[in-house]
Amino acid sequence: MNKIYAFTLAETLITIGIIGIVAALTIPNLMHKYYEKQTVAKLKETYSILSQAIKMSEEEFGSVANWEAKFDSDGANLIAERLKPFLKIANDCGLVDEKEKCIVKQVYKLKNNNDHDMDYNSNNGYYKMNLFNGSSIILRGKMSSNPENLIGIFIDTNGKTKPNKVGTDLFQFYYYEDLGLKPAGAPNTQFDYNTTCIPQTAQGFGCAYYVMNSGKMDYLWH
Repeated sequence: MNKIYAFTLAETLITIGIIGIVAALTIPNLMHKYYEKQTVAKLKETYSILSQAIKMSEEEFGSVANWEAKFDSDGANLIAERLKPFLKIANDCGLVDEKEKCIVKQVYKLKNNNDHDMDYNSNNGYYKMNLFNGSSIILRGKMSSNPENLIGIFIDTNGKTKPNKVGTDLFQFYYYEDLGLKPAGAPNTQFDYNTTCIPQTAQGFGCAYYVMNSGKMDYLWH
């Protein structure tokens, strides 16, 4: 009579337990890597699109330094009018995105999970658009508190989709007269990514430079 060999119930349960442990350890890491890869690629792509749009706009309308776009509705409208001809826009949401086609109405979270103190959706100092590559961009003029930033451009890499969080899917870029369009956190700018992005308690404002240059978002999973 041939013997039939099989796993005992205990052996089966142990095997299932081991598989579960391995999955619990590896799946989150795989998901992080996938999100990181997608976000980095989209951020670099959108930055390239915006850089080219600014270059072509300056050829048409002159240097950004002479635009005199202030942080108000007129300034936001001016920046939008000069960039829109050179962008492929899926949704033009204007100064107030009442239908939430570009930006959610809820306040964005900071990297440290506190609420951001700025409501991008309804503040008419910001102009909102959604590009055909899925990114949303938020445009604003020069703030009196940071006059070296001639214009600010914020990129939400996945539009209104969650997490809607600074340094996670929302990244800030600023145009400087001498430096051009630079990611927040870059050298010689007001944010230092070492203090405004990397620490767990950081708000996330300087993460754009780190992500653009390292291709990583490991600061999210320390």
